[in-house]
Amino acid sequence: MVATHSPLLSFDTTDPAFVAEPWGRYREIRDLGGIVFNERINRWMVGEFDLVKQILSAPSRFGSERGQVEHAAVFGGPTMEFYDGPHHDQIRSIWSGDFRPRALARLRPVIAEIVRSRLEPVAARLRDGETVEVVSELTRGIPTEVIAHMLGVEPEMVGQFTVWSDAMGASAEGYSMPNGHGADLIAAGKHATAQLNSYIREQLPRRGCPADDSWDLIGTMVAHEYACEHMTEQEIVASNTQLVFAGNETTAKLLAQIVATLATHPDQRRALQADRTLALDAVEEVHRLETVSHSIFRDVVGDGVTVGDVAMADGERITLLLGAANRDPRRWEHPDDFDVTRRKLSHLGFAFGLHSCLGMNLARLEAQIFLEELIGTVGDWQLAGPLDYGTNYTVRGPSRVLVSLG
Repeated sequence: MVATHSPLLSFDTTDPAFVAEPWGRYREIRDLGGIVFNERINRWMVGEFDLVKQILSAPSRFGSERGQVEHAAVFGGPTMEFYDGPHHDQIRSIWSGDFRPRALARLRPVIAEIVRSRLEPVAARLRDGETVEVVSELTRGIPTEVIAHMLGVEPEMVGQFTVWSDAMGASAEGYSMPNGHGADLIAAGKHATAQLNSYIREQLPRRGCPADDSWDLIGTMVAHEYACEHMTEQEIVASNTQLVFAGNETTAKLLAQIVATLATHPDQRRALQADRTLALDAVEEVHRLETVSHSIFRDVVGDGVTVGDVAMADGERITLLLGAANRDPRRWEHPDDFDVTRRKLSHLGFAFGLHSCLGMNLARLEAQIFLEELIGTVGDWQLAGPLDYGTNYTVRGPSRVLVSLG
């Protein structure tokens, strides 16, 4: 039941115009108190930094488990993203050590080689005067190759692995398209997911605890005591498949957004060229400004729950607008400006709390290396066509970025 004193809005979150430029609507939501009810989608929407962080900090009152059935249908089984209790913590702990900065440091040369192998042909074409679409030609494949390496995928399978991963990523756009227009993308994504699940399932009996100098996240989970005793085969397979999707779609869009944002801010690009140590700060600023992981969902658990001045009932659904929270002027001065020298403040681009992004340090490392190589190899570039953000505001990023040399 909607509280009578709550502001009401009605707009389509899959409208391409909204997905491309949501910032005006977000200002309206923040000006109305940071929480509104969107009658069009029958959901609460929260866009104020402190309120979003409050909800993310209280999984016992704002849970994600009620989305497990729908989520499991996508990945072929339940995953930790939609568990809120101790089972979530135990599953997450299986891989958490592999995603700490110290463990990831040994991946740096691998990532750098993957980036260079894809960037150098693109840079050569740009120097020859060509216009290049960098999503399909550059950014989409990088995180897929990285996560394939971490999962211990055989080199001869990486190409097929990339095909599956791309189809899964495209299906996310399909789910956001209205009136069934994304049916073909969804069907292709389901087929790719089934094939990837089959591949992972076949790997399980062949994998064990990996050597200290090798990567095999499948083997890490298979050999872990908790997984052996408390996880079903379906959970293990789905967890690895979900890791592939998460490691591909969000990071690929972040890399594409870095290219697009720096193309339209040549002054900030020159600052980076003058001081390469700003690369990681620039990654954080792009992610804050554009927020690829743009919105996430929670359900109210129990009665007597309030957000701001709004009382909510058990089962009501909430969309947390991370992209709106990351431009909250109560936290950042001139939040709509892109400034790679901005004073460091934590943002919510990787969420917060129990369900903060497991792979955030990997995403940062990939993006930092990508940006360092991009600045050093390409130099100046400009957009050669309009950006296309599609209809997906959950994982928001340009699906098409045409560039040429400036």
